[in-house]
Amino acid sequence: MSALATITRLAFWLVGLSFTLSGMASAADPFARATVSTKGTIYAGEQVEVDIDVFVPNYFLSPPQFPLFDIPGTVVTMPDDRGMNLNETVNGEDFSGIRKTYVITPQAAGDYALPAIVIPFGYAAVPGQTSQGKVTVPSLTITVAAVPGGAGGTSGVTAGEMTITQTFDRDLAGLHTGDALVRTIIIRAVGLAPMMIPEPSFDAPAGVQVYRHDPALSEERTPRGETTAGLRKDTATYVFTQPGKFSLPAIALQWFNPASGKTETAEAEAAELTIAAAPATETALAPPAAPPAEEPFDWLWWTSITAAVLAFALLLQLAANLAGRLETWLDTALTRRARSEATAFRHVLDACREHDPARLETALDGWSRKAGNLPLSRWLDRFADAQTRRAFADYRRSRYGTARSDHGTPDLARLRTGLKASRQRWLVEASGDGNGSASELPALNPALDIRPRANF
Repeated sequence: MSALATITRLAFWLVGLSFTLSGMASAADPFARATVSTKGTIYAGEQVEVDIDVFVPNYFLSPPQFPLFDIPGTVVTMPDDRGMNLNETVNGEDFSGIRKTYVITPQAAGDYALPAIVIPFGYAAVPGQTSQGKVTVPSLTITVAAVPGGAGGTSGVTAGEMTITQTFDRDLAGLHTGDALVRTIIIRAVGLAPMMIPEPSFDAPAGVQVYRHDPALSEERTPRGETTAGLRKDTATYVFTQPGKFSLPAIALQWFNPASGKTETAEAEAAELTIAAAPATETALAPPAAPPAEEPFDWLWWTSITAAVLAFALLLQLAANLAGRLETWLDTALTRRARSEATAFRHVLDACREHDPARLETALDGWSRKAGNLPLSRWLDRFADAQTRRAFADYRRSRYGTARSDHGTPDLARLRTGLKASRQRWLVEASGDGNGSASELPALNPALDIRPRANF
């Protein structure tokens, strides 16, 4: 009974331990939180930074997928350079986290709530194993106040600081009628995205035409890559159509400073100009020039071009014909060589060198017919020496002798050397007859040797 009681207590202890471990595992679940990092009163038009943190036990195995969401009445962006790795201990458990910062710009006063944001990821719930998880970002409400003095709580322009600088492409003195002057305005706004910077107004008095160019938007960054201000560059060209004194109006923008709680003005000062009349030229009194005569059709140039094109086409045709004839000649030459007496005799020598009696029989028959040396025994009697004839006789006995007789192994190496020398003598005699090289085709009706010969 004591053993049974011990086993029972051990079972209860194991069950309790499993419940404890499961409770610890459930306590160490991933979680998310949202925090407004912009401090103080938030005004319409001001950029609000919201930090979204995602935490998992152990570590991430695939990064969280932060979505870009919409909030009506705002502009939401997510700069890519604001990700941050976090580590935190919660209730004695170690968590790894990743923070992403969203920038929300409300356009009017009111309350703005974050939508339901679901963020998926992969993490090591058990070290070495990938678990898929997701979290829902807790609800968060941003309260936005109206800009003091703003119409209907609209944003206007809210920034930490705003400055305007201007440059001209030339000296303002010494301008004449018809001259062009390029005015460049650069607006720098701290804590404001470039696309939120308002467009400056380039007004022009009578007698001056103004042409605006497309703006250039950019960001000012620190050496560490952090954004410090938005930049907007606008360019306009003024053209003066008449002489006189002109004033290019100042360019001013009002903006609200949350730090001071006051509306301030950034301004590029006006430019005062005196435009002189265009200097007179002697050619102004000259009679109008005659219209340029139409150039005659250049027949020589076009004829030369046409002739060059035709010559090039003819050259291509000739090259194609020549290539075709060369290919045909090469094919014919290769075919003639493959069927020549020399090629047939080389087959004989190859069969002797490889000690292949069956192949030698076929090669000798082909060569003798190609060279017209039929019967082969009569050719050997005339051009081969005694050792070559004896080697040939041994070869024939080994091929066609009776099975009882001991023929031995034919000396094909000696036969090869003798046949090679015999052919040389045959070629010399054939060339000495004045007929050139030996005939490659046998006679139409070759004379047969009717003399009695030993039958090997």
